[in-house]
Amino acid sequence: MTQGLVAKFDTLPPELYLPIARLSVAESGYDVRDIVRVSNINSGMRNMVINTPDLWRKFTLSTSTSSHKLGRLCISRSGSHALDLLIALAQPMVGEKRVYSFLKCFNLAAPRIARLLVRISHPSSLNIVNPLLSKVELPALKDIDADYDNEVHEGLDRWISLPSHGANLRSITLTGVQTQPFSQVDLANLTSLSLGAGKHWKWMSMSIATLLPAATSLQELQFVGEKGTFHTYLDDEWDDDVSFTFPALRRVRFAKTAPGFMVPFLRELNAPLLEEVDMTTPPHRTHNEEGEEVFAGWIGAVRSVVENPALALPAHTLKLRQGGVKYTPQEMFTLALFLMGIFPNITTLEIEGGFLSILPICSTLADRETGGAPRVWRSVERLKLDTQIYQDSYEGVEYGEFLIRLTGSLQLLKEKGVMNLRELRLSADQSLQSPKGRVTVEALSKLVEVLILED
Repeated sequence: MTQGLVAKFDTLPPELYLPIARLSVAESGYDVRDIVRVSNINSGMRNMVINTPDLWRKFTLSTSTSSHKLGRLCISRSGSHALDLLIALAQPMVGEKRVYSFLKCFNLAAPRIARLLVRISHPSSLNIVNPLLSKVELPALKDIDADYDNEVHEGLDRWISLPSHGANLRSITLTGVQTQPFSQVDLANLTSLSLGAGKHWKWMSMSIATLLPAATSLQELQFVGEKGTFHTYLDDEWDDDVSFTFPALRRVRFAKTAPGFMVPFLRELNAPLLEEVDMTTPPHRTHNEEGEEVFAGWIGAVRSVVENPALALPAHTLKLRQGGVKYTPQEMFTLALFLMGIFPNITTLEIEGGFLSILPICSTLADRETGGAPRVWRSVERLKLDTQIYQDSYEGVEYGEFLIRLTGSLQLLKEKGVMNLRELRLSADQSLQSPKGRVTVEALSKLVEVLILED
């Protein structure tokens, strides 16, 4: 920092020092160097920063010994505060002294680590981290988030330990790495679980079948395919005695999740308090390791919920997001049938992109309801549309034209007693200021009790 800037800083009232320091900590994340630089601005700032322990509770341990030195500084200056630690090992840790320095710092922090993020990309890093998690006492740890970014590591040894078998954990996020198959876990206190796929790696169904039944207090569950489609080696080949009962589960999210995994999971799910389901457009097909197709389309999934209505789940909020997968009209029709069958009680619907076509599908189904198909949603009261994504999905369709189509669809649905909306939310656009746009907004307003145009 230049002398001119320091001189200007000296003119600030001391009561601004702490907000400035907290802003620096918030923006720097786990990089302690920023708060060290802030502490060197002047003596007043230094005294304030050094004597504010919570500014030092968040830090990184990497392969660099300088990070170990800064880690020890944070442990010392953070007083008795709970620690938030990031282990970032992008490269193998070379040298016994370096490893010893890392382990020593971790052990100093261990009694106060409340949140632990692990970001590793090499098998040797797993060999360093796993003994720490399995053998070092971590009595304060409540939240663990591990991400193993390795495209070639396959086999049963791609796993990570849960401290104390997970007994104290409230939140677990595992991406690209699983727990040890058939291991004993105690997840009675767990409320949030996120399982993520690796780019070229799949979960083993036996690991999921071990984790999920143990999480009896789970409230939030998500399967995430941000690095690759989420599916297992066997997908729908669950054991006959596997079922998933979650007495407290409120929310489930499927992001780029293979239908061969998602559909059997939903069929085995018992969640009496389920409130919300969030999903992106599922991929079309799922194949197992032998190349056999384990999910050939949505017709079979629809048939299963029609034949067994007890499979229906009580969720009342459904969020359908654009997932980069394009469906033909027939594919979207059968997917919509499945969603109406498995989630018949939807009152709040949020949709993006290609899912827009669900609105005219509902109108079509209202004309041909039979005992051989799920009933169309008639309880939807709130509808939210991401209109920006609509414009991206339907190239060449002006926003005003989209609104005209939407008005027509909602008018038909209202006439048929489907989706008698109380509230409609959609993004505002400059075209709404035109005379034609104002007429469209007025027409929409007559179809709903409340029309909310969001920025």
